[in-house]
Amino acid sequence: MPVDISDEGAVRIITLNRPAKLNALTLAMATDICNAVESAAADPSVRCLLLTGGGRAFSSGGDVNEMGEHLPRAGDLFYQLTDQLHDTVSAMLTMRKPVVTAINGIVAGGAIGMALAGDVRIAAESAQLLSAHFKRGFVPAGGATYLLPRLIGLSRTQALFFGERTLTGAEMREWGLVHHLVPDGELAEFAITEAQRLAAGPTQAMGETKRLLAAADNLTAEEQLELESERNRDSGNAGDAVEGITAFLEKREPEFGRTEN
Repeated sequence: MPVDISDEGAVRIITLNRPAKLNALTLAMATDICNAVESAAADPSVRCLLLTGGGRAFSSGGDVNEMGEHLPRAGDLFYQLTDQLHDTVSAMLTMRKPVVTAINGIVAGGAIGMALAGDVRIAAESAQLLSAHFKRGFVPAGGATYLLPRLIGLSRTQALFFGERTLTGAEMREWGLVHHLVPDGELAEFAITEAQRLAAGPTQAMGETKRLLAAADNLTAEEQLELESERNRDSGNAGDAVEGITAFLEKREPEFGRTEN
């Protein structure tokens, strides 16, 4: 199967599993990824999602061989493929639970958005990120033109696209594309440890924080402050906050997830 799905406790692990093709994304594979991510978002037993790639790459982007089969109307395939990728990225950004992405090897083209849609982004030292769109005459898609300027600014996004830059793992960390850079052999363990840490935390508050951060681009300072007040009121009346306060008063560690509202 091109997509492997497993659970480690409350962590749902989705692994792109087409290693012989560097996890190049066919339409069928992109559809499977989208379905798996949306299922994780809707499953109350899942408290954190971890997305990674199997083999030597996170993903090299869209499968050019499949595109060749649709010439001279490859754009029709692009539209269907990006539709699935965009639904995936949207689900990752909006699900009310944390998302970890673990980037091993190459991430390119249409896979960039998925790799960068994590709330915690981790790269192996050998990771490489490149646009590659212009080499094939494509317009960047998959969420790249939305996420990259927000993470690294317009100028660096332009350098990546128009300069046809390939970023090393260290440069990804320096530019702010990832939060952690770890040795290759430690990526899987580090990623699952981070995912389990998040899964054990107050995922209701984390989900509301994701919504606040997403809203900030479109609101005035006064509107954002008001939204913060509303979200704090709502989360303060929810199970996680009740547990957090009770644990403090009882001088113990909180056990989040016991009470869900």
